[in-house]
Amino acid sequence: MSLPPDSSNIDAFFKHFENILLQTWKETGFGHLEIDSERIRQDKIQVILRGSTHYRYVVSDEEVGRWSSQ
Repeated sequence: MSLPPDSSNIDAFFKHFENILLQTWKETGFGHLEIDSERIRQDKIQVILRGSTHYRYVVSDEEVGRWSSQ
């Protein structure tokens, strides 16, 4: 999944997390979501959200700093 360069990957990640979780609860009342993260470069973190659909995000240290300061 590619996102426009001006969008926030962190915001998109949390929106997909919310959508998958709500869909899972609505359909079955239970489910399994898995989040993995690892540093893939000095300034990049790879985040993988696994559910019935998988999404992969790469966020920069700058994005993490902006998000955490909100």
